[in-house]
Amino acid sequence: MTQIFKPNIHGYKVLTPTGYQHFTGVALKGYRSTVKLEFDENKFIECTSDHKLYITDIKAKQACRIKIGETVLTEHGSFELRRKTKNKNKVPVYDLIGVENGARFYANSILVSNCTPIIFEETLINPLMLRDMTGIEPIDRQGQVRWYKKPNPQYSYVVALDPSLGTGGDAAAIQVIELPTLHQVAEWRHNTTIIQKQIKLMIEILEYLSTVVEDHTTNLYYSIENNTIGEAGLVVINEIGEENIKGMFLTESSATSKRYRRGFATTNKTKTAACAKLKSLIEQKKLRIYSKPLISELKNFIAYGTSYAAKSGQHDDLVMSLILAVRMVQRVQKYDAELDDAIKEVVDDEIRAPLPFLM
Repeated sequence: MTQIFKPNIHGYKVLTPTGYQHFTGVALKGYRSTVKLEFDENKFIECTSDHKLYITDIKAKQACRIKIGETVLTEHGSFELRRKTKNKNKVPVYDLIGVENGARFYANSILVSNCTPIIFEETLINPLMLRDMTGIEPIDRQGQVRWYKKPNPQYSYVVALDPSLGTGGDAAAIQVIELPTLHQVAEWRHNTTIIQKQIKLMIEILEYLSTVVEDHTTNLYYSIENNTIGEAGLVVINEIGEENIKGMFLTESSATSKRYRRGFATTNKTKTAACAKLKSLIEQKKLRIYSKPLISELKNFIAYGTSYAAKSGQHDDLVMSLILAVRMVQRVQKYDAELDDAIKEVVDDEIRAPLPFLM
């Protein structure tokens, strides 16, 4: 896949052995584990283990191969390596591309060379945005439901359930989003909760929110993804009776098909469109995500053909419930002028240029 590249449109320069030189831009080289090398006079550099540092004017050595006591070249002479620490967590790493008069430049005063390009997956959300998303700890827990913000009577809420079989495989997940602020308020995920209890939990969340909002008939919205196991969820809701559930059951606007069902059906087309909207809302800082597990899933939510899914061995249950919530928000937007104003598209491609290394 194509690497993410940010051109140097502002004409910044980087210090090299031949003085300050222009460079073409900054490239995201993927998510990698790093190593931190600490030298004399509190100088250090954090880079990938295969990044090359110069130990003489003509010889470079990979960071992982430099031993304690060996020296590297800096703009102030040779400095001795005092300590080396490995960071196993994968983080985004960057490199300068197209440095004039050679590939050598100083990073944190240490003479280095460009990394060898690597291939990495294309995430839905801009990697530069993902880098700055950290999340917070829940402010409250109600059973397995994590609450990140207290409900406010002045706002409305959507509660989105992406169900599962509850047999230990894929997990069911719920997202609660505040309107029109588009702040994530709460979430839930579990892989052994049966569909009847998934619906019951969604109703309990609605009951709790109904004690806070001014009018639960117009300020609360809920829905489920109705593919496969979702049909069983619709049966449960029908047995309980919508009149006994707080809030309005949202469904897709089209009801022309004989196979029409309540809720939201996910197809490649609807998923792709919702992914595009989710990307826009997050990158334009309109949708505020607080959950660390959700952010972790977003970092592994990558392109597969014309759509997106979790990287092999990872999960995307929270992301899929968030995508459903986005589709619900778009449904409410059609008859809520304040929400419509809040999530209108803003054309702004300006992204702050990142540093080439983790400092």
